Amino acid sequence: MNRTPDFDDLIGRDVPPEERARLQRVHELLVRAGPPPELPPEVELQPDMTLATRLGRPARRERRVYRRSLVLAAAALAVAGVFLGGYVTGNSGGGPKAAGTVEMKGTAAAPNALASLLVEPRDPGGNWTMRFTVEGLPKLPKGGYYVLYLTKHGKPVAPCGGFLTNGKGATVVWMNAPYDFRRFDRGGWVVTKQLPGHVRRPGPIVMVPGKSA
Repeated sequence: MNRTPDFDDLIGRDVPPEERARLQRVHELLVRAGPPPELPPEVELQPDMTLATRLGRPARRERRVYRRSLVLAAAALAVAGVFLGGYVTGNSGGGPKAAGTVEMKGTAAAPNALASLLVEPRDPGGNWTMRFTVEGLPKLPKGGYYVLYLTKHGKPVAPCGGFLTNGKGATVVWMNAPYDFRRFDRGGWVVTKQLPGHVRRPGPIVMVPGKSA
């Protein structure tokens, strides 16, 4: 009957507290996952095993270093798996990039505009929190404002937040997108200009994804 490996036997007690806590989390994940399939005898008995193993008496220090290396490798694989899973989940299919930074530039209607949209990971409630930093957009007449939209088939359809600028320096605004990004165009972010009397539908597009030339 297999016995669950003891964490202290694997790692030892001379590990710094932060590293120990990190490795213990990985150890618990590996224990829950269960042991890997056993190797066939012809693989286990290959002659390229270490001398200490062939003699049947590996030193305690060597065992500790070897086992610690295995746990560190497992930790690295686990972390890589988390990042890979997040990347695949966020970037598979259509829709904007799920998390990360999107650079934006002005159209002919706002040639000096530049913006950076930071999309945070989705929270448990299903919201994408975003920080939008923009400069170069002119101040609009009273009653006018700008809106960040998601697009579908090239048209702005889902508003993520409105903002004003004073035409000087950078403006930083926190926004939210409670949407399923797969429903929208890949890279589908635009900023529209909503002038007074033009608020019931998206106005002219003044910013699109991309870096200024």
